[in-house]
Amino acid sequence: MATDGQSIPGAPRLGYTGEPRGPAYEMWREEFCRRVMAADLSPLSDGSFRCDVKALMLPQATISSCSGTPIRFMTLGASDNLALLIAPNSPLHAVMGRRALEVAPHGISLIDGSIKGAFVSQLDKGGNKAALFDRKTLLSYCPDAEDSVARPLDHNPALTALLHRYYDFAVQHAPGLDALAQHAVSQHLMDLMVLVLGGRRDATELAKERGLAAARLEAIKADILARLGDGSLTLADLARRHRASPRTIQLLFERSGATFSEFLLEQRLLWAARLLRDPLHRMSKISDLAYLSGFNDVSYFHRAFRRRFGMTPSDAKAEQAES
Repeated sequence: MATDGQSIPGAPRLGYTGEPRGPAYEMWREEFCRRVMAADLSPLSDGSFRCDVKALMLPQATISSCSGTPIRFMTLGASDNLALLIAPNSPLHAVMGRRALEVAPHGISLIDGSIKGAFVSQLDKGGNKAALFDRKTLLSYCPDAEDSVARPLDHNPALTALLHRYYDFAVQHAPGLDALAQHAVSQHLMDLMVLVLGGRRDATELAKERGLAAARLEAIKADILARLGDGSLTLADLARRHRASPRTIQLLFERSGATFSEFLLEQRLLWAARLLRDPLHRMSKISDLAYLSGFNDVSYFHRAFRRRFGMTPSDAKAEQAES
C-alpha cells in the first residue's frame, strides 16, 4: 500500500491500468498484490481501473506509494510489518480488527500488516503513502506502538507536517543516494516515527537530537530550493515560516558543514549555471537570468559566478551556444 501521483525515481513501476478483469489483471493481482504486498485488492468504482504503485526499499524502512482510482486493500496476514499510513489528498477508511478509523487528508495512522482481513480503503480518486517498518525494530524503540494501531496520530500538527515533508524528501532524493546516505534517511524516518508514537525516554531523546534536526533541516532546504528566485528571501523570513528562531536555523546549517548564506549562494549559483546553459534561455539577457536566480545585484552575481566556476556568466552562455 501506500503518493498522490508522485512517483519514486529509480523505483520499479508495479501498477496496473485497465479493466479490472481478465488474465492480465488477475496475473498482476496474484503476482504483485498477493505475493509481494501480502494483500488483496478490489476497485471501489465502476469502469476503468488505475493503480499506479511505486516502492523503494531502504535499510530500515520500505516507502511505497499508490495513486489512482478508488480502491480497497485487504491484508492477508502474511506480513509482520507495522506501517505508517499517510493520506496526502483524499480520505482513507481503515479497519484493523475491531478498530475502525477515518483518516482525513493530511492525516496519519499506524496499520498492522499481520491482521488478516484488515483493510484500507481509498475512497476518492487520489492516493496514499506508506512507510513500512519491521515490527521488532519499531517495538524496540516504541514498546507500546501496537496500541496506536488504527488510531489517529496527528495530535502534533507541526510534527505531522514535518513527517509529510521528510517523506516527500525521501521519495525524491533517496533513490540517488549511496548506501550510507540511504541508511541515514531511513534512520531519520524511524526517528520521526518514534517521536510520533512516543517511544522509550532514551529513544525519544535520541530521535529529537538526531532525526528531528535532520528532518527539519531538509524541510528548510526544500523550502529554500522552491524559492531560489525570490530575491527577498531572508533568514528571518524562513524562521517565521518554519516557526523557529533565526539562530536555530543557523545552527542547523552550521552542524551540516555550511552556513545558511553559503547554502543559499551555492544553490543560486548552480541554478544560474543551469539557466545559462539551457537552450530555452539562449536569447535571455544575463541580467535577467541573474534576477531569475534570486540575485538582486548583477555585479555581485558576476563576481560570485566567476569565483565559483572559474569563468564568467558570458563564457558559460557561450559554451552552450557552441555546443
